[in-house]
Amino acid sequence: MKKQSGILIVLGVLAGIVFATSEKTFAASPSDGCALLTPAQVEKVVGQPFEAPKELALIPPFGQKWGSHCIYRSQKDRNVVVDFFVYVTASPAQAKQWYDMGAAVSKKKSEPAIGDAAYVDSNGALYVLKSNVLYWISIERGSPKQQLDLAAAVASQI
Repeated sequence: MKKQSGILIVLGVLAGIVFATSEKTFAASPSDGCALLTPAQVEKVVGQPFEAPKELALIPPFGQKWGSHCIYRSQKDRNVVVDFFVYVTASPAQAKQWYDMGAAVSKKKSEPAIGDAAYVDSNGALYVLKSNVLYWISIERGSPKQQLDLAAAVASQI
């Protein structure tokens, strides 16, 4: 009887570890933010075909929800790359707080009329706040107009 109780306790502990680990892995996964910008949208704006994005997890700021870094590469010219970073937050207030924190330390070049708020930083990346979503886009070998058009396409879906 003691032996059976010991086995049940070990099995219970193992099941708890497996459950806790699987939840932690799921919580650390990106939330498919790449779905907000499709290769077809990128192709339409940039004018050449793009591969499906490679999605990487973005570390959650302040211990919050993970984000996505989506890398789109041209099928024609491997040096044409669109980087799309996105966080979907719990609320518009939280997204605005994160946006404001970034904007406060950035050197803004311009503030285009996209989403609820937007700015282009000194490195040329375009940051956009729309509802509970904070995202930014940069294009290697692309134009500022293409970047604006991509950002507007994403904002229209949110």
